[in-house]
Amino acid sequence: MVQLRVSEIYNSVQGEGVNTGLPTTFLRFAGCNMRCPGWPCDTPHAVEPSIWSAEAEKFEVKDLIARIEETTGTGIRNICWTGGEPFLQPAVQLQQLYWALFERRYSQEVFTNGSKIFPSWSWEMPKMMDWKLKGSGESNFHVNYFRSEEQDRELSIECREQNALELDRRDGIKFVVTNLDDFDEAVETWKYLFMKNCDAQFWVGAAWNRVKEAELVQWLLDAGLPWKLNVQVHKYIWPANERGV
Repeated sequence: MVQLRVSEIYNSVQGEGVNTGLPTTFLRFAGCNMRCPGWPCDTPHAVEPSIWSAEAEKFEVKDLIARIEETTGTGIRNICWTGGEPFLQPAVQLQQLYWALFERRYSQEVFTNGSKIFPSWSWEMPKMMDWKLKGSGESNFHVNYFRSEEQDRELSIECREQNALELDRRDGIKFVVTNLDDFDEAVETWKYLFMKNCDAQFWVGAAWNRVKEAELVQWLLDAGLPWKLNVQVHKYIWPANERGV
């Protein structure tokens, strides 16, 4: 039986994006196709195979639904799919999970790196797509090890753009910047997507301990951009690398 790999399930408040401050149950899937060597990952337990392979639980869909309902209790109605990269999980099982939670009247959102083509059923689910810039060390998304590096780069860039152009006003594209060069790259990317009629909202955030939010706000104001500032609120409430919050 094909199963879903889950790193952790916990209750907290949403710390970023359109639902900031909303009580949310986080469903963190295990496994990622990126390492973001440009900065320390804040969820290595869901990304590094040496960690998640030892810690992650495997669930059949019905059992995962039961665990989610046990965790949410009676008060929380929003589920955030995160990771790792959620769309690396088995597609059929993800679809079953989505519709089962939908039928139980949970709202659902997903945070994704956009490196996999979004499945057709997922367009009912608001998305926050993390558009990786050069400062992350992952801007080329090497996602298929059976192609040459050049073929893989071309495919992944096309995949990311295709996903971005299918987003709507419920969805967001998030840039995380390490320096002014990253910010300038984000601006050029936004201009390109804007000319292609991308309908998503745009957000920009500072890589933790690399750029100060006040500095980033000044860049944002100086550029006159219609973006929103993304601040990871949970990192100001709890220690930056604390799990389960």
